[in-house]
Amino acid sequence: MDKESSNNKSAPRGFQSRKIALEVLVRVNESGAYSNLALSQALKNSQLSARDKAFVTLLVQGVTRNLSEVDGVIAKFSKNRLDTLPAVLLNTLRLGIFQLEFLEDTPPPAVLNTSTAVAKACGHKGMASYTTAVLRNYLRAREADGGAALIRKDSAEDASAELAAENRIESLAKKFSVPEWLVTRWFENFSEKEALCLLQYSKSEPRIVLRTNDLKTTTEEFMQTLQNAGVEFDVSPLVPSCLVLKSKGRGRGNPSELPGYSEGKFSIQDDTAAFVSKVLSPEPGNLVIDLCAAPGGKALYIGELMGNKGRIIAVDTRAKRLELLKTNRRRLGVMNIEIVEADGTNFDFQPQADRILVDAPCSGTGVLNRRADLRHRRVEHDIESLAKLQYDLLANAQRLLKPGGVMVYATCTVEPEENEQVVRKFLENHPDFFLDDLTPFFPAELVQQHQLQDVLKTGMLQILPTISELSGFYIARLVKAEKQP
Repeated sequence: MDKESSNNKSAPRGFQSRKIALEVLVRVNESGAYSNLALSQALKNSQLSARDKAFVTLLVQGVTRNLSEVDGVIAKFSKNRLDTLPAVLLNTLRLGIFQLEFLEDTPPPAVLNTSTAVAKACGHKGMASYTTAVLRNYLRAREADGGAALIRKDSAEDASAELAAENRIESLAKKFSVPEWLVTRWFENFSEKEALCLLQYSKSEPRIVLRTNDLKTTTEEFMQTLQNAGVEFDVSPLVPSCLVLKSKGRGRGNPSELPGYSEGKFSIQDDTAAFVSKVLSPEPGNLVIDLCAAPGGKALYIGELMGNKGRIIAVDTRAKRLELLKTNRRRLGVMNIEIVEADGTNFDFQPQADRILVDAPCSGTGVLNRRADLRHRRVEHDIESLAKLQYDLLANAQRLLKPGGVMVYATCTVEPEENEQVVRKFLENHPDFFLDDLTPFFPAELVQQHQLQDVLKTGMLQILPTISELSGFYIARLVKAEKQP
């Protein structure tokens, strides 16, 4: 008997997982919590097994990524408007419909029983009755329609009905649970194929990537450790020390429970994030400033690449997020990081640094699958205000860099105003900087496969999921001239 069953003997199997998922969604709705942080905290405080934690994650992320379509189904069978339903009831229905529509291995009776039990436990009998009525009406309609799911789960490339529709932006926005303004932008800024790829990627299950800590082990040794534990993975085509866990395999629910984590042998970090630290190319003995460091993944990898030799000044305004850096600094054995709570737009430091990383706050539109709730939080004018902040960070960073030093600017957005336009404006106002060729840092196989030779030479790169299903991100490598004008 698993922990969930033993702790809830009178509740149906799967009750506790769904209850925790509901509590996370309600917290996001009512208090504006970020779903990834609320989910992480809830799982940390739970007694669930790794498998049950994976299921909670699937539920929360799945509902959030498919919110528009799920709500559309609920609206068909709810007597009351969705905006009049209490948060507990609405999110119980969302969880139920998501499971019935997307989780084919979960029997409808189990969904009905657990949804009713959760509604009663977290709400009252009236909510339980309403939940039962809506889900039963849905199941009757589905049975009358031949048993097929009401939400079409075809790929973006096959979204022919939406593309052909007169109101195709509205139709695609609803299908992929992305705001209309963002769909419009993507079709304006990218090819149709690229825009559709971004839409599909925004709803895909996020990859979980483990990066080997070379201070504690080698990639080969860690791969063997995972294989011995029955963990299936692929080697990242971008950063060979990053291992991508296979979908539905062991470790996806809570990778920190995998062997080697407590000993500091690996970090949980996307390979695109790790690539940013590689492009900075820190050397042992360097002075490095990470101007937007929290929660610290890139700073930690920089320390590992430097072999703990030199100094890293990790700067950020968010004290709670810096605590994560302190914790992981100890676990990974990275001893050359100094943490400073300060604003990167006016932070001052002497002497000047050899390397500076500006991993700037951004709209996050390249990682909507991982930061699913951003699609419901962002508004279009955020991009303008973020672009100003990003420029201000670069403008301050250039003062802190020595002549001949390297500065890397990176974001996890695909919006041009936050990426190339910020860098171009910076270069116009700082003629002592120039862009540096990215070719030496990019794997030759990917360069050939995706014909990136010319774009890498520009010193700037916008990655879309069309390249080996990588997360959307932007990177520019800037060098400060040895001789100042």
